[in-house]
Amino acid sequence: MKKIAFMMVCLMAMLFVSNNTYAQDQKSPFIGSWLATASTPMGDSEMTIVFEEKDGKITGYMTAEAMGEEKIECEDINTEKADEISFTFYTAMAGMNIDVYLTLDGENAAKGAMMGQFPVEAKRK
Repeated sequence: MKKIAFMMVCLMAMLFVSNNTYAQDQKSPFIGSWLATASTPMGDSEMTIVFEEKDGKITGYMTAEAMGEEKIECEDINTEKADEISFTFYTAMAGMNIDVYLTLDGENAAKGAMMGQFPVEAKRK
């Protein structure tokens, strides 16, 4: 009986370790460069969003002609769900943080919203 219990504990430990290793090896499907268009009351706004993985953490930045092409850091990046990403960025033009979320729509496209109300569509570059 003790051998069976010991074997069960060993089996559960192996499953736990292999599952964690698998999860760590998975790359976010959002890693890469995206061309995104946000539809706002002032017209469509195009931006390039780049997501990278550094030290096991996703980082990102964006550029947009309307914002002077300077790199704007993406903050509070959340990839809790594999097919979704959310982040915020600060824009001095509006003087506030803007939140964005995207959900994959196929392998190379995503849809979502900015500030919870303005539609955003993105395509992998």
